[in-house]
Amino acid sequence: MRTVTCLSYTGQPSNECPESLQPATMQQCESKCDATPNSNNDECKDVNKVAYCPLVLKFKFCSRGYFRQMCCKTCQGH
Repeated sequence: MRTVTCLSYTGQPSNECPESLQPATMQQCESKCDATPNSNNDECKDVNKVAYCPLVLKFKFCSRGYFRQMCCKTCQGH
């Protein structure tokens, strides 16, 4: 379970988010969960051809497997 919060572009709480665009409060876990942190930090890096990792962090997509893998260094600790 997770908490879905509507924030303005400045990061302040807002009531302006259409409910139809909000993500589900609950969702099934991905089948491949990496429960252990990466022990070798040299292997954790952002994929070179991906230039949107700062946006992935800003919009809190690090919890999604694909983005966490493509932007490993940026998402580390988030």
